[in-house]
Amino acid sequence: MSGLIPVEVMKWLPLPIIFLALACGPPRCAEAADDDLPPCDMPADLTTPVAPLTRVANALSGPGKVEILAIGSGSTVGDTGGSTGPAFTYRTPEASFPFRMLDVLREMRPRAQFNLTVKGGRDMSADAMYSTLLQELAGHHYDLVLWQTGTVEAVRGARPQALRDVLEQGADAAAKAEADLVLIDPQFSRFLRANTDINPYEMVLEQIAGMPDVSLFRRFDLTQAWVSNGQVDLERVGQDRRDKTIALLNTCLGHALARFVLAGAEAH
Repeated sequence: MSGLIPVEVMKWLPLPIIFLALACGPPRCAEAADDDLPPCDMPADLTTPVAPLTRVANALSGPGKVEILAIGSGSTVGDTGGSTGPAFTYRTPEASFPFRMLDVLREMRPRAQFNLTVKGGRDMSADAMYSTLLQELAGHHYDLVLWQTGTVEAVRGARPQALRDVLEQGADAAAKAEADLVLIDPQFSRFLRANTDINPYEMVLEQIAGMPDVSLFRRFDLTQAWVSNGQVDLERVGQDRRDKTIALLNTCLGHALARFVLAGAEAH
């Protein structure tokens, strides 16, 4: 990808500009398809957790009601934008990938009741989300917590140990609240990979996923696979296809995450 921004410059740019660059590449086009079903591969190794989701399994086998909290930054809450005006801003709070996951869960398990709460905000770090997580866990029982994080820390060049500390505290809080925790790592981007070292943050997520009742949904690997086979590629899509491609990406991620959750519950 041409015109990459050096790391030392990138760290001083406003985050909205950086995330705009992650979402909007040059108009070289691997376009999204318009089929009703997402044309995205769902490899079993990326849609099956290593450890079972016991709290989700218990909820499904008991009252059949699953309470889900999704917390994260822009891609989770459906709020992404730049500083160059409304033409480069999209806000789809009810079309982000957690809501697409909810649709699929309800389709796959129509007799169960799935309730979803989404919290967070654009450019939020894990540290900023932590207090919200504690408030939610104190005020409501959740069987499953989805925590999307790592991208903001990588862009800002934050200390990986700081991310590890806050995620470890969050995992402990989720365990005490008797909720399964699924971490969701950054989305693949050529721009992000070329301009920052994502590996230390991925390693932190891997380490935290080794804790009891914590799993890692490998969004980076999954979206990289979709880019490699030309199924969904935000950085190579024309402006006229961007909105449809974003919708397709959310739908594909929603399907994959729903399969991940149910596979974890069935493994119990």
